[in-house]
Amino acid sequence: MAAPALATTVVRYITDRIGKVDVFDETKADLQKDSPWYKLGSIAYLYWMITIISGLILVAVYLPTTFQAYDSIIMIKESTLLGIIRGLHKYGGDAIIIASTLKVYRMWFRAEYKNKGELAFLLSLIVLVAAMYSGLTGYLLIWNQRAFWATKIFGTFPTYLDIAPAVNFWFLPSITGLVTSTIGTLTHQGNNISQMLLGGSSIGQATMTRFYSLHFGISLIALVISELYFYKNRYKRINLNRWTILFFFCILLFTAIVLPAEMGSRANPEVTPLPILSDWYFLALYQLLKYMDPYWATLWTVGIPFITLALCFFDIGPEKDPWRRPLFSIAAIIGLIDFIAFSFLIIMNVADINRDPPFWYGQMIVVMTFAELWHYGLYKQMKAWLFWVVPNVLLSGWYFFLYVVPKPMLPASLTWFYSNDPKVHPNHMAFATHPFMTLWLILSVILIVITGIFALCKPTAEVQPA
Repeated sequence: MAAPALATTVVRYITDRIGKVDVFDETKADLQKDSPWYKLGSIAYLYWMITIISGLILVAVYLPTTFQAYDSIIMIKESTLLGIIRGLHKYGGDAIIIASTLKVYRMWFRAEYKNKGELAFLLSLIVLVAAMYSGLTGYLLIWNQRAFWATKIFGTFPTYLDIAPAVNFWFLPSITGLVTSTIGTLTHQGNNISQMLLGGSSIGQATMTRFYSLHFGISLIALVISELYFYKNRYKRINLNRWTILFFFCILLFTAIVLPAEMGSRANPEVTPLPILSDWYFLALYQLLKYMDPYWATLWTVGIPFITLALCFFDIGPEKDPWRRPLFSIAAIIGLIDFIAFSFLIIMNVADINRDPPFWYGQMIVVMTFAELWHYGLYKQMKAWLFWVVPNVLLSGWYFFLYVVPKPMLPASLTWFYSNDPKVHPNHMAFATHPFMTLWLILSVILIVITGIFALCKPTAEVQPA
């Protein structure tokens, strides 16, 4: 394809999708009559406005310094009115994240990313991620013990991208780590990102200033862009009647009064709390860090939104019913279940990196195997089976025989392929050490057998009567 023709195709592709952009369900007012799920965008926008207005009021009292921040929060708490406004601000931010998450799930289950809706789905993900990181930057501003140490963990994440992973247990054990560690050696990408986030090598006044600016900046930039968008297209911002708006505002007000925003104890860099907890929407990622090598946990944390977006391009075909798209629907359900389970586990401070990862992998393989059976029962498509079977067999077989089966220590000449660290695969490791890895391998073999049976026993076409 010639360059001009390619450029024209790309421009047409983008233009077609820009025409279907929908950020806060502003184009779906008519669908609200059939389903309340289409009010989620307007609800998110309503809570965003409440959060911005309450935040502007708090600015007049809050002092963004490490010496005065906590005391200014105490002063806000001691004032009944300001305490309620702070609750509106805190719980309003939480409500934005909840409404945006539900909207992303609605779009996923109803396949709204199809029929040129990919850009609208991308923008919904961006709104969710921006709301989460805006909440994260605001979390430190309390300057209490929990926020300080959660930020310290968050700020340390990028530094792992400069080093090769200590534990290699994915498809190509050393290649990914070699590439990123080489780039890290040349550019210090992870350390530089951490330095920019924290304003130095430790949390201090520079960190406070950066987070305070980011907390304002994210909302300010988003507000300007969204207002220009609404002005240009003449869209109504909140497609809710006054009673619905009053209802959702009263829910937020009731929460702010009954459950005042937490204070905690003043930040103390000398005392490490256990467990270290972030705000609720990042708890699962902190548990993931405890389950995995920090290098891989960092890649997962950064990669989840990109993986989610990439998966929607694999959902080809016109089908939108979630019950007829079992692979994608069950993957989303498992993601939600794991998020809730991991959040509870870190609150209870339960994690053993040498024992628990097989449980995570084991449940994934069981559930996705069920999804593949369901998909085959609907469509009798062998390609979907092979898409799951081949990578799964390679991964589970490689992990099992490389790390579980007893073996002598390997020569140093093979360390380029995987770690020779005895902590990774000691000589005494046996099948019983990782029962769920054993289950994984067995299920993989069973899946191959079932696939072969389905391939050999395809139903013959019925002969139609003359």
